Amino acid sequence: MERSWCAAIEEGLAYYRQNDPLRADLFELRYVQHRTEDDVIDQLHIGRTTYQKAHQDLLSTIAVYAAERGVFYRETER
Repeated sequence: MERSWCAAIEEGLAYYRQNDPLRADLFELRYVQHRTEDDVIDQLHIGRTTYQKAHQDLLSTIAVYAAERGVFYRETER
């Protein structure tokens, strides 16, 4: 994985560990432990709507950190 993506993920997780542990736990369960959506919902004792909102927030935050690092920017040749 590219360093910029790793940094964006680490920064996003650090933010959520401090400010919203539910989203940090969601990331850990879903993407590190490779649990299913249903399993994450059961493990965190949350509803599907809460899961979907938390998941969307988490990925959006990481995307913002990635954008700040230029992950989505490609210089075009002239």
